[in-house]
Amino acid sequence: MKRLSLLSRDTNRLTLYGIGGIIILAMAACLAIGLRQSVWFDEAYSLLLAKQAPAEIIRLTGLDTHPPLYYLLLHYWGEFFQWNVAALRLLSVLGYGGALVGIGLLVRRLFGARAALWAVGGAALSPLLMRYGFELRMYSIASCIGVFATLSMVAAREAQGRRALWLWIGYAFLVAIGVYTVYYLVLLWVAHVVWLVWMHARSGERGWYRKWFSWPWLWAFAGSVLLFLPWLPTFVKQMGNGALAPIGQPMNAENFFGIVSFNSLYQPLWQLSATMSVIYGALLVSIGVMAAKGYRKLTRREKPHFWLLVAYIGVPIALLVVISTVKSMYVERYLSHVAIGLMAAIGVLASVALRQRTRTVILAVGVIVFSGVLGIIHLASVGNYNFQRMQHPQVGRVAALTQCDERSVIVAADPYVMIELMAYKDSTCAMRFYSEWDSLSGGYAPLNHSPLQLKSTDIPALADTIYYVHYDEAKLATPSGYTGNSQTIEGLTVTKLQRN
Repeated sequence: MKRLSLLSRDTNRLTLYGIGGIIILAMAACLAIGLRQSVWFDEAYSLLLAKQAPAEIIRLTGLDTHPPLYYLLLHYWGEFFQWNVAALRLLSVLGYGGALVGIGLLVRRLFGARAALWAVGGAALSPLLMRYGFELRMYSIASCIGVFATLSMVAAREAQGRRALWLWIGYAFLVAIGVYTVYYLVLLWVAHVVWLVWMHARSGERGWYRKWFSWPWLWAFAGSVLLFLPWLPTFVKQMGNGALAPIGQPMNAENFFGIVSFNSLYQPLWQLSATMSVIYGALLVSIGVMAAKGYRKLTRREKPHFWLLVAYIGVPIALLVVISTVKSMYVERYLSHVAIGLMAAIGVLASVALRQRTRTVILAVGVIVFSGVLGIIHLASVGNYNFQRMQHPQVGRVAALTQCDERSVIVAADPYVMIELMAYKDSTCAMRFYSEWDSLSGGYAPLNHSPLQLKSTDIPALADTIYYVHYDEAKLATPSGYTGNSQTIEGLTVTKLQRN
């Protein structure tokens, strides 16, 4: 018996080493891919806001559609590391790694170390999670907060006395800072409520719903609402300020099934080739086999916990379906912070189904792992491809074609291009941008009433050399007495105009 105990302990230790190794490799791959990418507008906007004073960050955030916490965090992180790009991406990668650690701890607590190994492995093979793990946005931080809030909730339900109290207080705090980071985390908090109410209902206690005042989690949510109250008036204004970009899509059948393709092959359904479609079909069948084989092998204690992972991803999707009947609000990155629940659920099913070691199960697991590896390879190839604009950002390469000196100036075709270029050009560089609007709001608010704005479609003779940067067709007229040549990279054109 002693030998068996030692063997079990060694096996658990090796499993934990395996989990740690997967997390380190995933973070390294995430950072390596991220450092090869140019920033795009959303990231450039993050940098533009983060470089402001904290009070100005809060003011400008209130004019946009997101909460302020990530920008404040990026401000202090960037100040400490002197705005080094690698360090800035590292902040997001740490959030990604933290989410993997959190899902490992959560699944280990609910299903054991072996299931945790598979869950972390499944999450690490999600190209969608890795893609937003290096972006200079709030999504990986939100994913980390969501996972640890879920872990705190589960631990609090099982604890007693003062320990339970502190865990519920911690949960309330995480729920609040989550909403201060990404509003879409509210969808996950609704999933928590659905699961908690279901757990009360299945307890079999008569009149359980009449004892709502004794539910500690309800009071934890009340505490989180109190913590959010200072920002609530701003949130209400944001919902009606019209700053939300018109990129939302309905949660229809194509986008519903596209969630799996994004998390495995990193492609929407409409982009799948014939070969990739066959792989995707095999993947769906494999997931179905895992669900059928694995769920039956879960213990009576494990099944309710498995439904927590299902709710983690399922409830947000269901809510988006309902919301889409009124307003299209789905974009793939808006589910990146809950996609980890899908990958963890698949990992748990794999770990349980593999106890049978049948050819069918082994083949199904092989297809799932192969799809994930293929997705990571595809991500490394396409990088931070923008599926809304159908472009691979190359602002860094275009900015490198311009020069900053006393005899040159850069003219951006619009505020969008201006903000992208500002990620690569500091305040010592002479820059101008065109906009016909008298006032700029939303994501353009930092440029509102800027002395750098041009309102004429004729580029003035600002310097001996003018670099005109634009997407698609040129919008501004070349000043007389200048000749130029153009170079286009991924839809972004820079025209070097020189005085004759």
